[in-house]
Amino acid sequence: MATRATIRIIPESPREQNEEYIYLYHHWDGGPKGVGRELEHFLMSRNDSNVPDGEVKWDAGQIAHDLLNSHSGYIESNGQEGDVEYGYVINCIKRTLTCYDLDYGRRSIDNANVVKM
Repeated sequence: MATRATIRIIPESPREQNEEYIYLYHHWDGGPKGVGRELEHFLMSRNDSNVPDGEVKWDAGQIAHDLLNSHSGYIESNGQEGDVEYGYVINCIKRTLTCYDLDYGRRSIDNANVVKM
């Protein structure tokens, strides 16, 4: 059985991006030890030498582009997939990654429990 995951990316400046969120979907290994760790390592590896103090670069469009082109199984989404077990939020404003238990699609990211990664 596949462990499905939805990834919501919140841009730093939603008004400039002309979209509130960017959604991606991952069909298998979507739990915290799979996709969760992968996203964590992916975000930590994005250090940009042009950014002061080695801060992580948090550009939502570029994050989505890089994940889609990583050949790791991410596809574009509208965030409406059913039967999804985990939801991840990459918040480019707060510079955080959070994992939520969606209870196989019975909850949305907005009312689900946070899962420790």
